[in-house]
Amino acid sequence: MPALNDNNCLSAAEQSSRDAGITGSSSRIVRSVLVFAIVGTILYGAAVVASDYRAITASLMAFPVFDLVQVIVLVLVGWLIRGVRFHYYLLCSGERIPLGYSIAAFLAGFSLTGTPGKAGEAVKGVFLKEDHGIPVTKTVGILVIERLMDLWGVLLLGSFSFLLFTGWMSLFLLCAGIVLAAGIFLCVEPLYRPILERLGRVSFLSWISQRVLTMLLTGKDLMTVRIFSIGLVMSVLSWGLESISMHIIMKGLGLPGSFLEANFVYCFSTIIGALSMLPGGIGGTEASMMGLMSFMGISYENALPAVILIRVCTLWFAVLVGCMFMVYFLAGTRRNTAVAIH
Repeated sequence: MPALNDNNCLSAAEQSSRDAGITGSSSRIVRSVLVFAIVGTILYGAAVVASDYRAITASLMAFPVFDLVQVIVLVLVGWLIRGVRFHYYLLCSGERIPLGYSIAAFLAGFSLTGTPGKAGEAVKGVFLKEDHGIPVTKTVGILVIERLMDLWGVLLLGSFSFLLFTGWMSLFLLCAGIVLAAGIFLCVEPLYRPILERLGRVSFLSWISQRVLTMLLTGKDLMTVRIFSIGLVMSVLSWGLESISMHIIMKGLGLPGSFLEANFVYCFSTIIGALSMLPGGIGGTEASMMGLMSFMGISYENALPAVILIRVCTLWFAVLVGCMFMVYFLAGTRRNTAVAIH
């Protein structure tokens, strides 16, 4: 009987510790989302105030509902494609977990997409570690490949249109060079392994250097021709749907521009936002879109509603969806689901 009581006490203590951890994680996520939302509200509010806010509000209110539905559907399908890509990378890394779980974890990461370089999306690695025993460093390595493939996919899409924006060609090629260099660096293990191994001999650097090396090697193993090709195709499909969404929004607002022009506006601004390392690319992405539309002859007042709409549908909607899935994961009920599936 005493043993049973001890076990009950231990179980209660473990549950209390887990609940405390969940509460702490929830608080951090809420703070992160709130700060990001406040910054975004201030930025967009200032942009609207600097122009004719009545005209902008009228444009947004007049946007066709059917077009908005199309955009939301295209964006959601694109996210599902990237969720399947995340599952594919897990499979290629030797991890066998349910497809639904992979997609749910991928979407939960969107709650922290408003972090520099979207690094907060690595939170999905914590759930994979707890539920399936997958090392967090492996998930972070996959996240690196995801980011790289996103950039490669957007870069490839943008390359079909960059000749239409001759004034931006040099900057586009510079960004392309940075993205290509990052991919080459990851594949050339002799460039970073000796350095990280030397750093590993320093006591206070050994922990981080070992994990960075594991992360880079995980990414390198996913850069085979087959895996790279499949990942790139899925990236192009996913981001291509968002480029189509940009075109739909521009047309719905009565703005000039072909699909190729809308494609470059979206792709190039996405690259700028990603390389800026700003939380969610906020500020850099919007400024690039405005600049490119100005190059097309679209006024600030006419371009701003399009920028707000595409960012609401692709960034802020992502944060909302991510928070919904994050609540599911933090609630702890997904453990029972994972057990039931297996």
